[in-house]
Amino acid sequence: MTRPTEIVWFLLTALIAYIVSVSPLSGYTPQLIALIGILLTLTHRRFPNLIIFLLSFMGHTIVFVSGGLTSPLFFLIYFLLFTIAFRHRPSVTLALALGDLVLLSQTLISPASLLPLASLLLIGPLSWLIGQQYLENLHLENTISTDETDVLYWLNLKFKTGVLKILDTTSDLLSSPTLSHSQKEKVKFIKNSSRSLLNSAAKLSAEIDATSDNDPTD
Repeated sequence: MTRPTEIVWFLLTALIAYIVSVSPLSGYTPQLIALIGILLTLTHRRFPNLIIFLLSFMGHTIVFVSGGLTSPLFFLIYFLLFTIAFRHRPSVTLALALGDLVLLSQTLISPASLLPLASLLLIGPLSWLIGQQYLENLHLENTISTDETDVLYWLNLKFKTGVLKILDTTSDLLSSPTLSHSQKEKVKFIKNSSRSLLNSAAKLSAEIDATSDNDPTD
């Protein structure tokens, strides 16, 4: 799903929730929430990308119907914005925060309501920054994972193959009767050093595998 499409869908969930709150449909809010819960249960496996939009509609509906800026459940808007920030592009979160700001301003009934409205001016950029940081960390993790794969490929294929060829060559040289004793000693040293390198490479490969398997972010 493209970024503009995501923005449109999230803004629609907020707009439709607001329309429900100012229409006769607000009297059927419990039934509507129950219906959304059923949809979440039925679609969470087949359509996982739909879940966040259903949750957005549910959260906005609860907040708008229960009073908007004066709702005791207004904190759901914060949770929703931060949840979206960890799942979608930062611009999507910022667009929804601005959309919420416009819609919730329609429920401003007293000076005390200005505080939660003003908080959205802070939560919007904050959630954008969190989303940006999350994407950067995700990119870094993917880069590290790719580097680990490249290292393992080089150790297990190219390096191992090259060292095995050296071991085979040194074994052939040691069996040759034309080498002097000093030459054989040097070949033995090369063979032993190559075997030591091969063992070290095997240990390093195992350590990288173990580190990747134990990574808590996976």
